[in-house]
Amino acid sequence: MAKVPFNWLNRLKLKNQAAREFLSEFLGTFILILFGDAAFAQTVLEGRGVSDVFAVVFAWGVGVMMGLATSMGVSGGHINPAVTTAFASLGKFPWRKVPHYLAAQHLGGFLASAVVYFTYIDALNWFDGGNRTVVGATGTGYIWATYPKEYVSIPNCFLDQIVGTGILMFTVVAIVDQRNVKFPLWGAAIAIGFMIAALAMCFGANCMGALNPARDFATRVFTAVAGWGSAPFSVRNYNYWWIGVVGPHLGAIIGGWLYYLGVELHWPDEDEEATAKELKELLELDGERNEKKEKTAV
Repeated sequence: MAKVPFNWLNRLKLKNQAAREFLSEFLGTFILILFGDAAFAQTVLEGRGVSDVFAVVFAWGVGVMMGLATSMGVSGGHINPAVTTAFASLGKFPWRKVPHYLAAQHLGGFLASAVVYFTYIDALNWFDGGNRTVVGATGTGYIWATYPKEYVSIPNCFLDQIVGTGILMFTVVAIVDQRNVKFPLWGAAIAIGFMIAALAMCFGANCMGALNPARDFATRVFTAVAGWGSAPFSVRNYNYWWIGVVGPHLGAIIGGWLYYLGVELHWPDEDEEATAKELKELLELDGERNEKKEKTAV
């Protein structure tokens, strides 16, 4: 069986690894944001607000699973600029690749936002009459980007994102650590998807749980150019928009290093493990020989 259905398609095959990684991260993030933002759009534009939180966070979890299924085999399935940066800080990912990963992720989030917008354009116009606002009775900006509750301060929002994304990265590194649980790729995708859904349920109250700059900054830029004007950035006198960018990056670095310093650093060296394994096998072999001698003597 041919690898491709038509020979001419071979001319489109990407052979440059950086290009393949870019396309993989772009499509993985695109799928993630498409699921997540569409879940918000469906409930908000029916006039129900976010009436079923579980349905929305479940959709985000499935979006993560499908985004990882799309990209893990090619690019490692980061689909989050904070994850990419944290892996680089840990020495698990080359810094030279960070720019094209981040560009792909943000572009994927932006274009997914556009697809959701045009898919729901009639419902959007019916809901707000063409008057685009971010929050309030006919607010729709929060379909795409996050906004804080009135009673939550900016420092609290910043801490919220550090803690939430710290947990995200801590658990991601634990899941992909092949000297620990040893998840297969498909198992890791499922575990991370459930973890994201749980995080959204646990850390979504203060400021909607961004946890991913491509889910908050790229989508915020889209709304700014698609009719919401400066409102997506001017919330809280321009003091909030950066929370979903800086907070997740800092939190992911802290979370990744906490796992490394608490668990991964303390694994025995591979040479030590090999020596210990050989010693164990020798002791077991000696034990079997002694048992045979005892039986023979009897």
